[in-house]
Amino acid sequence: MKKKWISYTVISLLLIFIVCAATVSSYKEKRVDPPKTYELQDAEKPSDGFLFSAEQALQADGNAATLTEHGGRSGVVEWLEGTKLSWTVMMPEAGEYELSIGYLPLAGKGQPIDFTLAANGEKIGDEFAPLELARVYYDEPGELKRSGGNEIWPKQLEGGVWQLATVQAPGEFGDGNLRLSLKQGSNTIELESLREQAAIEYIHLAKAEAAPDYSAYKADATNDGADSAADANNVKGQTSDEPFLLTIQAENAFAKSDAGLFPTVDRTSPLTTPYHPYQLRINTIGASNWDIPGQWIDWKFEVPEDGWYKIGARYHQSKVKGMFVSRKMELDGKRLFQEMDALRFPYVLDWAVNELGGEDGEPYLFYLTKGEHVLKLEVTLGDVTETAKEVQDIVYDLNQIYRNIVMVTGMNPDPYRDYDIDKTIPELPKLFRELADRMQAEADRLDAMSGQSGTGSRTLRILVRQLESFIDRPDGIPKRLANFKNNVAAIADWLLTIKQQPLELDYLYVASPDAKKPKAEAGLAARATHEIRAFAGSFLQNYDALEAEGESGESIQVWIGLGRDQAYVLKRMIDESFIPETGIGVELNLVGTSLVTAVMAGEGPDVNLFTSRGDTMNLAFRGALEPLDEWQGFDSLKNEFKNSAFVPYEYGNRIYGIPDDQEFFMMFYRKDVLGELGIEPPQTWDDVMKIAPILQNNNMGIGLPYENLDAFQLLTKGIGALNLYPTLLMQNGSGIYNEEQTGTRLHEPEAFKAFKQWTDFYNLYDYALYKDDLNRFRTGEMPIVISSYKLYTRLAAAAPEITGTWAMAPIPGMPQSDGSIDRATGATGTAGIMLKDTKNKEAAWKFLQWWNSAEVQAQFVNELENEMGVLGRRLPANTEAIDATRWSRADQASLNEQWDQVTEIPELPGGYYTLRNLDNAFRETVFQKRNARETLFYWNKDINDEIERKRYEFGVEQ
Repeated sequence: MKKKWISYTVISLLLIFIVCAATVSSYKEKRVDPPKTYELQDAEKPSDGFLFSAEQALQADGNAATLTEHGGRSGVVEWLEGTKLSWTVMMPEAGEYELSIGYLPLAGKGQPIDFTLAANGEKIGDEFAPLELARVYYDEPGELKRSGGNEIWPKQLEGGVWQLATVQAPGEFGDGNLRLSLKQGSNTIELESLREQAAIEYIHLAKAEAAPDYSAYKADATNDGADSAADANNVKGQTSDEPFLLTIQAENAFAKSDAGLFPTVDRTSPLTTPYHPYQLRINTIGASNWDIPGQWIDWKFEVPEDGWYKIGARYHQSKVKGMFVSRKMELDGKRLFQEMDALRFPYVLDWAVNELGGEDGEPYLFYLTKGEHVLKLEVTLGDVTETAKEVQDIVYDLNQIYRNIVMVTGMNPDPYRDYDIDKTIPELPKLFRELADRMQAEADRLDAMSGQSGTGSRTLRILVRQLESFIDRPDGIPKRLANFKNNVAAIADWLLTIKQQPLELDYLYVASPDAKKPKAEAGLAARATHEIRAFAGSFLQNYDALEAEGESGESIQVWIGLGRDQAYVLKRMIDESFIPETGIGVELNLVGTSLVTAVMAGEGPDVNLFTSRGDTMNLAFRGALEPLDEWQGFDSLKNEFKNSAFVPYEYGNRIYGIPDDQEFFMMFYRKDVLGELGIEPPQTWDDVMKIAPILQNNNMGIGLPYENLDAFQLLTKGIGALNLYPTLLMQNGSGIYNEEQTGTRLHEPEAFKAFKQWTDFYNLYDYALYKDDLNRFRTGEMPIVISSYKLYTRLAAAAPEITGTWAMAPIPGMPQSDGSIDRATGATGTAGIMLKDTKNKEAAWKFLQWWNSAEVQAQFVNELENEMGVLGRRLPANTEAIDATRWSRADQASLNEQWDQVTEIPELPGGYYTLRNLDNAFRETVFQKRNARETLFYWNKDINDEIERKRYEFGVEQ
């Protein structure tokens, strides 16, 4: 019986293999005609409204220069970063006007031109919500390259053309064109550049007029000579008996606002064109990298005859559950009717076809003349804008109320105490009632928009019920305070989701009104065949190994230990620039934490990126890494980094790694909370101690960095940025290790002083040891937090309701005799390394030079942010690259001020014992209340013994 089952199993597996093999081998890829290419052209000057040349501008700060000729235009002004341009404009009548600018972006860092505007002295825009002029990008023309059968993403090129852009309202909730209220007669318009530079040819003012609604648009078009929309079916296109249907492959965009809007890959549906069941085909555009309001994509197409046409799209939107995402549409640069401002793409699990139309299900008809046209889709919050803005204000108000309650009850209220909340904060019931009514109204509005009860409305109603219970029973507030905080956080999380508007497009189509809607998904048989082919083909493809061949025949293997998003970004960049420039092939592998194991087994890569400093030096101590400091070009590359950046990667007077990033402490503070308490942000540790009682009297605190160590951190992260002790030690004039690096300096008086200062924060002042920096800072419970600068990205992404109420600054320090403040601190980070047994070291070094160059580092950071949003923002270790990243100029200044005082700590053999035993000393002093001096000296002896033992083991000279 057992043998029969084995036979049946073998036969079944054999049949499955035969079916899969036959299905894969029978597939013949359909040839796809190359798209028609269109060249970007300079925008024409507007013929209506009021035009004012750049030469008329008063160069307000004297930095602007008039260019005799630039980009084929004469009499233009060079608008440099920090430059103000001012016009005096005469208007025939008072009213609201829209401002447009004719400009050409100049070579810079690849960012949008950020600026502020002042009309008659009233300033619009700021550092947190600047006005923007977009650059324009397009795909490198020509046939897509392939590697291993997979198509390679096209390189993104900037189009150096003159543009005409209408200034949009600032901020993520800015909706539509900015409107300026100008008076009759003389007015002043002033533009100040905050970031990047451009050549300005003119500004244009036009009377702001509301677009007609759809019915009025159809009537107006008919009155202007178009056939009646009712007779639209007579548009047939090429022949008189076939409906016209033109398909525009979405990945073949004509122009786009952002280099991150590159075409993408879909392998989920056999109807996505072009299609391959298991190889990568560039066949869609959008998804998660087309979700930020203001991003736009243009497509160019041609129609054969004048007439009425409908427009649709095959799309995929499964991210915003239960809701729709929105796009604003323009045709040939015009909003033809109001409904084009908020076109909806509903939530769907699979691919769907959406004929752009109204809520009645009827598609909109557009009157197009024979010839070329440009269709533009721009990300917008659409109909959700007002709700999102209102909910964000509500979240801020709720956090303010929570903070006021905590000031009475503390963060951990006594459940058996009556705090008389309704008497202590008498306005609380009224505030709860107002907020509950506002939330109920927004929940109803969301349900009306989506046609169903969604996540957002349900979350709002849960908190409405809780607030109503608080009104009825105020004495229950302290007991349910944690639950209240969690409910507010849930609303904030939903708000983050709804503010993202991802949309993936396969194609757009322009069709005569009688044309049938294209099929959205394949039938059951076709989808089953697709799944079988995809399954069988997956055995032929390694999607974690991203290989690309070079012309030179040389090849290297590169490992990256970050996520898949980072790996795909790096892969695109390698294909776009490194391989074409060098001819060296690269096999990029996405791996986990197995580097040391693989190297010891003789299976390591040639180059490993984002290697922890612990892994780097553990390999270097054992002779597994290639020293990099004697390679040609190293010295010039080193000059692009901070002086101490290479210290953790130096051993035996050789350098074994090139830093990828450096992570160090910054101070974050709530401007609004400190302002209410009359407190200035602390500059020194004495200032910290002076304001601590004020905060504690209001049941608030200060957050200091401390990580609960595990074995992985002990071996990999280094000591610099895990807790505050190295910072205090260096600011007291000492350091972790002696100059010879044979032992510690923890026996010095300054070391004890710093250790006592560190432990006193917790022993004497009861600072919180384990806490959630993000949420406590967000609610105001900790209005001052010292943490890694990466907290910035989490706050920017996850706490939009407090945007503008907080700032990032250098950490407190020790005052010096010359009046300066010593803000020295340690750091952690990662590096790129080359393995000792690499066969093609020249090629590996060229790759490391390319990867660590300022241009490539900036491109990686920016493209990663395009892919992941602000959470993907990094601070590259290359100091020249930071100017090209999306950190604001003010944030860059704060980061650089602290970065200049970062003092890296060497990695020694046995250094892991330093971190472990310092933590042991800290725990004994704080948790067991042992004597600080004796405890530090006791554990310091163990550290020095381990360092001595490891030096002997590795044969380091004594």
